[in-house]
Amino acid sequence: MDQVIKILISLTGSAAVIVLLFVFLFLNKWLFNRIKKDQESFRVTKQSIAALIILAGGITFILSLPIDQSLKGQILSFLGIIISAAIALSSTTLLGNLIAGIMNNSMNRFKLGDLIKVGDLMGRVTRKNILHTEIQLEDSNFVTIPNLHIASNPVKLTRKNNTVISTTVSLGYDVSQRKIMESLKNAAAETGLNDPYVYITNLGDFSVTYKIHGFLEDSTKYFSTSSLLNSNVISALHDSNIEIVSPTFMNQRQVNDTVFIPKQEIVIREEEPDKSPEDLIFDKATEAGAIEKKKEYLNEITEKIEDIQDQIKDLKDKIEIENLKKKMERLKNIQKKILDHIDEKTEQLDEKD
Repeated sequence: MDQVIKILISLTGSAAVIVLLFVFLFLNKWLFNRIKKDQESFRVTKQSIAALIILAGGITFILSLPIDQSLKGQILSFLGIIISAAIALSSTTLLGNLIAGIMNNSMNRFKLGDLIKVGDLMGRVTRKNILHTEIQLEDSNFVTIPNLHIASNPVKLTRKNNTVISTTVSLGYDVSQRKIMESLKNAAAETGLNDPYVYITNLGDFSVTYKIHGFLEDSTKYFSTSSLLNSNVISALHDSNIEIVSPTFMNQRQVNDTVFIPKQEIVIREEEPDKSPEDLIFDKATEAGAIEKKKEYLNEITEKIEDIQDQIKDLKDKIEIENLKKKMERLKNIQKKILDHIDEKTEQLDEKD
């Protein structure tokens, strides 16, 4: 019996280490859950700190074991070899993605819901993780991009307001460029783009390449507006009696100078649908972006509450203090509702995976 008691007493230190390990992990999770500001970017830091706590806890646990010092040294050496081998084997992948994830989040290069392009992939961000970033593509499917790939390649971030939409068309030298530019600007205006302008990007052997640009106020309609611009360019050029055919084809044809412009058809415009194609395609990305905006609004409310608390400390008038406390209470109620809404939407978003 005495031997059992001695063994239990010798294990007290190791048990205390385990308890402290769980306490520190709990405190780490509690602390970052309390920090609602930019919570998505804090996730990488939280997970990194948790990993360091586990590593430090494991080493401390080994040192606290009631065993011979030489055996402890052998265990720690073996553990060091395993960690070194793991780092060496995964330095180009796991560790690289981990470091890249920390860098991407600290730089805050993009947020949830943003439209980005990495290489040939273009879509809206739905999730930022410690090792990868998930985006929703134009076909509504999802793709996971390693953070190392994002860190080592240029990332094109589409502006949310006043982003440029453009398209190109090649026309013959026999058509007045002034007439072409006027038609292209009319097409951009019909599309709803602001301040349209035209560049001549190439003088080919048989044709001139024109590129029409315009500013789109809301980039959430990026893809459907690009499609509409192409459609309106065709209509505007045809309305101006300008053919959109290859000049080589024009020189070779034997069709008695027939003009290849389709006849105009009378089309009864149907009522526009309530949802745009982007609303259907980027459903998850849109919800993720809405959550991100809620978090930004939550940060503003938190700053207002902190500002009111600072004001109360400097005031002596009881009436003013009472009014500020009532205002702060209203803000806290709004804060709680927003937090509940964010948690609810986040759960719904996770269920879509």
